[in-house]
Formats: sequence, structure tokens, C-alpha cells
Amino acid sequence: MIIGKGEIVNNPHDKLFKETMTRRENALSFFREYLPADVVSQADWRTLRIVKETFVEPELKERFSDVAYEVRLGGRASFVYLLFEHQSRHDRLMPLRFHHYMGGLWDLWVKQNPGRFVLPAVVAILFYHGREKWSTGTQFQDMVETSPLTEKYVPKFEYVLRDLSEFGDEDVKGNVALRLFIDVSRRIFRPDFGERFDELLPLFAELSRKRTGMEYLETVLRYVYEVRDDVDPKETENKLVGVVDEEAKEGVVTVAEKLRKEGEIRGEIRGEIRGEIRGRIETCRELLAGGPLSREALERKLAELERKLREIGEEGREDGER
Repeated sequence: MIIGKGEIVNNPHDKLFKETMTRRENALSFFREYLPADVVSQADWRTLRIVKETFVEPELKERFSDVAYEVRLGGRASFVYLLFEHQSRHDRLMPLRFHHYMGGLWDLWVKQNPGRFVLPAVVAILFYHGREKWSTGTQFQDMVETSPLTEKYVPKFEYVLRDLSEFGDEDVKGNVALRLFIDVSRRIFRPDFGERFDELLPLFAELSRKRTGMEYLETVLRYVYEVRDDVDPKETENKLVGVVDEEAKEGVVTVAEKLRKEGEIRGEIRGEIRGEIRGRIETCRELLAGGPLSREALERKLAELERKLREIGEEGREDGER
């Protein structure tokens, strides 16, 4: 139906989501566990494939990630559109966003299927990655102020919500990669994540026994180290070596060494960027004292630079405290 590949965003949440959910076996496991039972029972999972990675606008890619899939439901070609919200915010416009993204999916289908005028159905699902319970409605028509006169003119659909803030241990299901992804995602914003990291070790040990497990283990650890600053890489390496099978120990050490070097490089780059931004801030302040540019323009530039500095300086700390 549709073949395409979206942009890759330099965002750790997006990277982990894409690395997980663009693997067919993980997507299949997720849908079997978390789509409504009537959809699951009517799906021909042999036909499941990724058809497009993203419809999210560039300015929103720090908040959302998405993947679209094709699968036959009830004998008919259909889409499942998965949106991952990874900035811990409630979005009251979510039904409208889904309406827009579903429209984009249909537009692309029409372009690639000329002469066909019956659109495939789209099952939309939101995977919410936040601390507080999702409180926004899931039906598009609830967003629109209608009357008996206009009600019939309003589109009607709802999206499936899976709220990680409500997940307990018993709700984490699927293959080991999916369970690790869900468990890390639902815990990553908790203040005690570092203290309770040991609770994830059995999943890492199980993953290391899989054929491609070491590759995904590296992906998850990279995500944890990028988002949290309270998980010590060397200490983590020792813990993992202590729980994995003998044949996996060398692989764990190799991955750990690679990630430690990456962490050192990230720290150096962040330090250089901080220094450059601080220099620009100082220049702006000097110009404010009597430079040729308008005060309004300088204040805007100064506010922008200070915001960037906070984002860089607080990136690890802020995520660690959420």
C-alpha cells in the first residue's frame, strides 16, 4: 500500500520508541496485548507490516512519535496508527491531532492508489507516557460544539487510549523486548528510578538470551543513560554481568564500554555548547547596556538563549527529577 520512511529525531524517547515499535515482532506483541479484543480477534496478523513512520509535524516531534501499520481486519485492508506521547503532558487537542494525522495517512494512500475511492479504515491508538492519569476525552465529536442542527455534519471517531500512568506490574505484557520497553517507559520519570533500577535486571537477563537481545539491550541502556543522570554506567555493568548467563557477559562488557565512551563525548559536546551560549548571552547583555539594536529585539534574543542554556544544562537533571 504505502512505502515510506520518516525522519529520525534526535530525541531519546523517540529513538527508543522507534527502535522498539518498528520491529515487527514487538509491534505484533503490542497489538495482541493492547488493542481492543474485537480488533485483535479479527486481525490477520500475518499481514502486519509498517507502511509509514511519521505524520507528526516537525515542530511537534519533541513531544510525539508515531508509526503506521497495515493489517487486514475482518478481511479488509486497514491501518493501525500508533502515536506515542513522550513529554508527560496532557493535550486537549489530541482528537483533532488524530483527525489530522489520519487524514494525512489517507491522502498518501489515495496518491499511491489512483483509481481507488474506498478508503481503508484506521484504528488510532495513543500510548501515553506520563506521570498523571490522562484526562482528555478520546472522541473527536466531544471537541466540537454542536446542536441538533449541526450534529450530523461533525466527523465521529474515537481513538484507543493506553495510559502508562495507570499500568501496574500485572499490566506489563508481551515479549521480553516489549515488556522492558513498557517497564522502562512507565518508570523513567519517577524520582526513584535510579534506586529501583535493580527491579529491571531480570528483564535484561531474559533479553540477553535472545538472538538479537544484546542489540536491544544496548538501545535501552543508551536511552536510560541519556535521560537519567542517577544511573551509574559502571555500577550498571557490574549488576548486569552478575545476572546474565556466562556466554552473555562479554557482550554486556562490550556494550557498557561503548556506552561509557558515548557518554563522555556527550558531556564534552554539552560543555562546549553551554560555553558558546553563555558567551552569546554576555554579548547580548553588553548590547542591552547601550548597543545599536533595539532593546525589544535584544531581550527576545536573550530570552531565547537563556532558554536554550536551561534546556542543555537541565536536560539530564530535569528528566531525572520528573
